[in-house]
Amino acid sequence: MKKIVLTFFILLNLNTFAQIQENMLMERFFMNAFNPAYVGSEGKTISVITRTAWSGIADSPQTNYLYYSGAPKKNLSFGLSVISNKVFIDTRSQYTLDASYRLKLNGSYFLNLGIKAGLASKNTDLNALDRITVEDNPFISTTEQGSYPVFGLGFLIQGDKFFFSLGTPSFINPEKYINDATFIQNQNPVLYLVTGTNIDFGFFDSSLKPYLSVKFIPKTTNQINVGANYNYNDIFELGGGYKTTDYIYIMALLKLKIGIDIGYATDFGVGNNASVPRSGYELFAKYRFSVTKKEVDIKKPPTE
Repeated sequence: MKKIVLTFFILLNLNTFAQIQENMLMERFFMNAFNPAYVGSEGKTISVITRTAWSGIADSPQTNYLYYSGAPKKNLSFGLSVISNKVFIDTRSQYTLDASYRLKLNGSYFLNLGIKAGLASKNTDLNALDRITVEDNPFISTTEQGSYPVFGLGFLIQGDKFFFSLGTPSFINPEKYINDATFIQNQNPVLYLVTGTNIDFGFFDSSLKPYLSVKFIPKTTNQINVGANYNYNDIFELGGGYKTTDYIYIMALLKLKIGIDIGYATDFGVGNNASVPRSGYELFAKYRFSVTKKEVDIKKPPTE
């Protein structure tokens, strides 16, 4: 029985950590987590997001994310990001410095080149398991921990009505730094492609923002997220989408004149996940130190 419990935890833990960043519902509003080229694309900002997956289940996965982006100076921007993931007895953390450089292209288009570097760590405390003891298996240590470097790259092309980006949060394999075969198998470098546009309706200062994101995952099925947001006068956004992991989601974002954005999103299982109680929710907040009328993600890039 104890071996079954331990096996279940290991499988749950590995799948959870692999999905934590993949399943962020409001990823479009903090793409710097996956692509450092987004640093500075909205000027000087600070963002916080928290996600609870599998709501209603004890010790369900929880993610907390903090990001600071500095305003561009001479086309160069710097940022700082912190990610913390916790599920049951497992904790993962990541701390990175981000930087991007902006180049002028033809017309209203700009090219941002980004780099991300930092440190990630894992800590699994088996002492927290009441039903498992080390006497059951002498090869199981009471604590599994380690750290490894993070190094990512990316680019972003953006204009008045369109953006396209490709990047990876890290392409370093931690195999040389952590002696944990099951952990290593789930840490293959992942590539994120995100693109979208802005369609003005021409009335009520409203627009539609369709977007597509693809996560290329080695040795497994790629994940696709397609959705759209309705924007009214840069005051609020309502939207939703579908992920090929058999989830649909809805979201709302309110933009206050004092420079604060507040958002909420939730997802529901469909298809093969229709009967699985794994719905989750996210809370998002962003503060803009310098409020402008033009959003950068699919509108005009900021001036120096």
